[in-house]
Amino acid sequence: MQKVKLNNFILGIISGLLLPFLSIFLYWAFSFKFVNFIPQFFKLLILGRLLSSIISLCLIPSLGMFFIFLNKEYYKTTRGIILSTVFYGFVIVVVKTWVEHSWSY
Repeated sequence: MQKVKLNNFILGIISGLLLPFLSIFLYWAFSFKFVNFIPQFFKLLILGRLLSSIISLCLIPSLGMFFIFLNKEYYKTTRGIILSTVFYGFVIVVVKTWVEHSWSY
């Protein structure tokens, strides 16, 4: 019964979207606590052209979660994690192409 609850495509999407955001929040909490999270932190990362790199690094915990669910043979959940990672890939391309290079110092 427990396998049915955790082997869920929607659970994979939600966890795959939330874990990188939580990682970005923890990165802010440990490194940039002196600035506000939403307006100043992201503006600082965009001006430094680091936002796409930080998003990429914050996807690493999703990789760990993917392998945990794959090892337990929760294939529907892993599909959701892959889909959310692809979504973040599109976000990274948009940020790197249009957002980071359109802002000037």
